[in-house]
Amino acid sequence: MVLIIFAFPQSVGSGELDMLKVFFYEISEDGHDVMNYYNIIIPVWLSVEQRAIIVFTEIFDNFNPDEMIYAPPNVQVLDVVFDAENAHLIVNLSLDILNYGGTYFEHLLITKLMTNAANITNVNYFTILINSEPRYFPEGTTILKNSLAFFN
Repeated sequence: MVLIIFAFPQSVGSGELDMLKVFFYEISEDGHDVMNYYNIIIPVWLSVEQRAIIVFTEIFDNFNPDEMIYAPPNVQVLDVVFDAENAHLIVNLSLDILNYGGTYFEHLLITKLMTNAANITNVNYFTILINSEPRYFPEGTTILKNSLAFFN
């Protein structure tokens, strides 16, 4: 697990920090996929874009075959844009996001991406761009201005 440390020029009170959940899948003792989460502490004044960068970087920097399953290795967050008027988060990921094999893996990867996007405050819609373009995942899924109502 990667630890994110913020250096603050002056003391920060607990009222200025917020907890954000990062969701991931793990395999339970009975062999089933279980969605779990851990909390990270971030300053409340971070923008939606900054929160999204932290969350999506966590998802892909913590690739551990035993814990952070259903996250392809070497994925880079290329860019994040938040359209506040429409509450629409757009995350641009590197082509490495496609290096996972498809089928059942794709369903869990998409669910994980959507759940994490829904956990970011003020986000109602979510788009994934792959290498700056709207692309289909190998099994045909595309995330283009998808509503996050179900994932909230």
